[in-house]
Amino acid sequence: MEIGGAIKALRQEQGLSLDLLAGRSGVSRAMLSEIERGMKNPTVRIVVQIAAALGTTVAALIGESSARETTAPIVIRRGERPTLVEPDTGATRQILSPAYAALGVETLWHTLPPEQETTTLPAARAGAVAQIVVFWGRLICAFANRRVILDEGDSAFFPAGLPQTLRNPDAVPCEFLLISDTRAPGQESR
Repeated sequence: MEIGGAIKALRQEQGLSLDLLAGRSGVSRAMLSEIERGMKNPTVRIVVQIAAALGTTVAALIGESSARETTAPIVIRRGERPTLVEPDTGATRQILSPAYAALGVETLWHTLPPEQETTTLPAARAGAVAQIVVFWGRLICAFANRRVILDEGDSAFFPAGLPQTLRNPDAVPCEFLLISDTRAPGQESR
């Protein structure tokens, strides 16, 4: 199922109107309608906002099933990873850990094209944590009012409740792993 269909199905399952989801997510009713009909490809920021408003994860919205068999190895080939593309920058996010989604952990492989910046992602719930590990390239991370430069092999552990903007200052792509706590409020003690 495409992301628009997944959003519509979950919205209807929860008995939400487009207007109510728009109010909860901060995404306009018109934009939500176009996304649900497959007429617009949402940005990463918008998908994060919609997922939060629906009480789910980005992984769930882009097609990762939480009902996978947990006793067998789960193999996701590089070309089969669920992928979300930021239309304005070409930045990609790929789900690596479908089995962890049910535990409230999201593991995403990011590729940030040369000299591009992510849109400012909304802050996660208070108390949530995240970690970035840079594999190739260099990444300038802005967490609220603090700026950190990460080179290949560097990592940063930070409160996910801070607004984040990530920038690739170089002429080559930057690839990094982002591990996030996606548990809903009240699930912190699991």
